[in-house]
Amino acid sequence: MSTPSAKETIAAFVRVLRRRLENGETVEVPDFGTFSVEHRPSEITEGPDGTQEMTPPRDVVRFTPDQ
Repeated sequence: MSTPSAKETIAAFVRVLRRRLENGETVEVPDFGTFSVEHRPSEITEGPDGTQEMTPPRDVVRFTPDQ
């Protein structure tokens, strides 16, 4: 069995990160930071021409670096 390349290692990390975030879990990477999912409710925004639009609710990935 050969040692995985950096590209393969990063791809595996991203797969695990995505799967855990999709399940609502928080992922902490020691000495790097924490990934979590934050829910954003719908909002009414106003365009430059004065028209109003409603953005749909969504989940976004939040990264908090270690300090």
